[in-house]
Amino acid sequence: PLTPKEGAQVELNAATGEAKLSIPKVDLQQHAGTVTCRLENPHGTQEETARLDILAAPLITTQLPKQEETVSGKDVTLRVVVRGSPRPEAQWFFNDTPIAPENVTFDEEKSEYQLLVKQPTVTTSEGTYRVILKNNLGETESTPCVLTVLEPVKLTKIAPTPEVVDLKVGEPFEISFDIGGKEAPKVQLLKDGKEVKFTSVEGTRHVYSVPEVKPEHQGVYKLIAKNKTSAEETNVTLNVTAPLSVSQPLSDINVLLGQPGTFNLTCDAFPTPKVTWFFNDTELKNSPKHKIETKQNVFSLTVNKCDHPDVGIYRVLIDNGIDHTEQTAKLHVGVKPKVEAAKPANDQTCIIGQDTQISWKFSGVEKPQVTWLSNGQPLPTNERFQVTETEDGTSTLSIRHAELTDKGVYTAKATNAVGEVEAKTTLNIAGVKPLLTTDLDATLQATKGESMTIKLSATGTPKPDIVWTRGNDDLVPSDHI
Repeated sequence: PLTPKEGAQVELNAATGEAKLSIPKVDLQQHAGTVTCRLENPHGTQEETARLDILAAPLITTQLPKQEETVSGKDVTLRVVVRGSPRPEAQWFFNDTPIAPENVTFDEEKSEYQLLVKQPTVTTSEGTYRVILKNNLGETESTPCVLTVLEPVKLTKIAPTPEVVDLKVGEPFEISFDIGGKEAPKVQLLKDGKEVKFTSVEGTRHVYSVPEVKPEHQGVYKLIAKNKTSAEETNVTLNVTAPLSVSQPLSDINVLLGQPGTFNLTCDAFPTPKVTWFFNDTELKNSPKHKIETKQNVFSLTVNKCDHPDVGIYRVLIDNGIDHTEQTAKLHVGVKPKVEAAKPANDQTCIIGQDTQISWKFSGVEKPQVTWLSNGQPLPTNERFQVTETEDGTSTLSIRHAELTDKGVYTAKATNAVGEVEAKTTLNIAGVKPLLTTDLDATLQATKGESMTIKLSATGTPKPDIVWTRGNDDLVPSDHI
């Protein structure tokens, strides 16, 4: 029923039986349509109908959105709700160019004008849309709507061509992709699940490069690109290998009897090589006697409590499936040099001018080499010093015509691969006391004005110095003495 609440006033003239409906301010949406007048009394009802058409200029009640997004190839419908009578005609525009009416529809129930944009693309469909609505009473124009056409992610692999790449250490590696899409995709590069940074990004070209690969570069590289419309990903697996590179080869070792001896080998390779040790061609396993260890790129074999049966050739075989090599070395068991004397020091005296010898006997395995020092310095290089050795390990230093300067400490140092020892002799040089062989006469006679010669002779080592005296005074050379 129409009531004052809806802006309607109803009057009934009882005398004339006239019913009157008044609407001071008609509203297109609220009042247009069929109006029914119903009369009722206890004996029945009577109805009469009339159509109320309200003329109004177009009025947009629901505007176009300011922005709309769709995916390339996916249809999108633009909608605007308009009131107006008679029903307005709609003209749609794309970038100010009129649009043909075949994709324009009208939903009468909703009073909604619709524009269907079929299979949109960036080139043909992205831009600004608007609609002008017009009838006999006026016209109105919608707000513009900017349509953005999004495109899914597109991955184009530039390099490498295969999905699995096998490289040797030191070779270059590069991943290169062209990545497109709208909106611009977010791109990530993961190595074994951890993000790594691209070396360069220029436009759509994304590059990750390693000038010289190392073992740590091996892994699975996953590239992920996402935008609002889609996500794409691809994998590249890098396998890195390295031939064997021996920086410290196996070498012979000399071990003190009863002590441990260790062979060391430093070898870089990838994958990590398998190492097998042999003694005289018999494979060795970890045991109390033999300890096999690997620490990073250093491979070692320790022989505990070395004894003479452990002497021999040790061999190591290295193989990482890519390359292999082997090395051999010898183990020698030795005994430290020993001085075969009650004490490794003594004193010795020699008369000046005479020959003398200093001897020390040494033992050891292997036979030690003996060097001699004089007061901590190498022996003088002259014919008076001579060193001889005998099979029993005795080393003898011979000094001819001993001089006072030969006095001092003489050291014999015996050295072999497992140790060294010293023996010292303090050499003293003794002289001979002066002795007069021809003495002065008890009484001397001289003639005044003539020369006089007085003679005596003496022996001694070293040669004695002679001092002449007269009374208690020493005589010094002058023009008359």
